[in-house]
Amino acid sequence: MFRGFSPVVQIVAFVLFTLAAIGLAERAERTSRLEDPPFVVIDEMTGMWAALLFLWRTDWLVILLAFLLFRAFDIWKFFPLNAFEGFLGGVGIVADDLAAGMLVNLLLRAALTFGILP
Repeated sequence: MFRGFSPVVQIVAFVLFTLAAIGLAERAERTSRLEDPPFVVIDEMTGMWAALLFLWRTDWLVILLAFLLFRAFDIWKFFPLNAFEGFLGGVGIVADDLAAGMLVNLLLRAALTFGILP
C-alpha cells in the first residue's frame, strides 16, 4: 500500500496505528459510556489498512473490492469474525475489524495469485 517504504517501516507503522486505535477506541468507549460507540471509525481504518497491506497490486479495482468485501464482512460479522466482538474495550472494538481486513487481504491475495481478477 505504501510503495517506497520498506516492509519493516510498513509493519511498524501498522502496529503503531493499530495500538493507537485500540487506545483511542477504549477511551471513546469509557468517555461516552457506549459499547462500541458508532462515532468511532478508527477501527474501520485499521481494518481497511489490513485489507490492503502488502498487496502487490492496488489499482482502483482492488481497492474497490477490498472496500466492498471489508464492509460486507464488517456488517455481517460471520464466524469467526463475531468471536472477536467478545473481547472487552478497545481491543474488542478494533479486533473484529482487523480480522475482517485480514480475511479480505487473504481473499484478494488468492484472487490475484490465481488470476481471478482481470
